[in-house]
Amino acid sequence: MASAGLRGRSHAAGMHGAWQIQPLAELPAGIEALRAGAVAEGFRFMDRLVMDWRAGTNRFDGAGEVLLGAFDGGSLVGVGGLNRDPHAEEEGVGRLRHLYVARAVRRRGIASLLVGQLLRRAEGTFRIVRLRTETQEAACFYARQGFACTKSETASHRLILPRRLPPPEG
Repeated sequence: MASAGLRGRSHAAGMHGAWQIQPLAELPAGIEALRAGAVAEGFRFMDRLVMDWRAGTNRFDGAGEVLLGAFDGGSLVGVGGLNRDPHAEEEGVGRLRHLYVARAVRRRGIASLLVGQLLRRAEGTFRIVRLRTETQEAACFYARQGFACTKSETASHRLILPRRLPPPEG
């Protein structure tokens, strides 16, 4: 686990917990509990994350790719990843994948921190970030993050990243 990360504070009334967002070089302790929580809610994508990681087919280790973990103290409470979009025909298209935050800590800004960090990491590698979601709650969340609905068989939302201009000379 990398030591540099983004720190956040809970925004829920009466909550004083702090969390940290860190890139993951290995699946951390707690991934099975997080996966089980997702499966109990009917979300199978966490199964795929764990299976693909263990099989070595997706380790989020390509150019611009990353898997982030959100930790509350030492406990894993969320994950989110960024890959090159395997469904895109053109270069420069990333895919936000496997975003999941444990139900017990939702609505505290953790998912927004994960998405914000993933989008910052996408800049410079990807021009567009796409994703696929099947729930209305998630669709509304991604709209609040700046994503727009798209008419694609392989993505439900996309975000065109702002072009970074080179610094002025002089």
